[in-house]
Amino acid sequence: MTSATTLHVLAALFAAYMLVRHLPGAWALARGGGRGRPLAVVSLVNVVLAIAILGYAVRGLVASLGR
Repeated sequence: MTSATTLHVLAALFAAYMLVRHLPGAWALARGGGRGRPLAVVSLVNVVLAIAILGYAVRGLVASLGR
């Protein structure tokens, strides 16, 4: 396992943690229940970032498996 593969695995694990941690707040905001919670927007931003990180990690893992 190379250091790049290790980085991609850690990034995928971090993204999964971020999704589990922040998805309920973002979901509440999307349903309209987050109006009383100003930090629900932060959850939404964190979910978007987690999806971007997960995409980076998966793309890197697929590229390393293709070698």
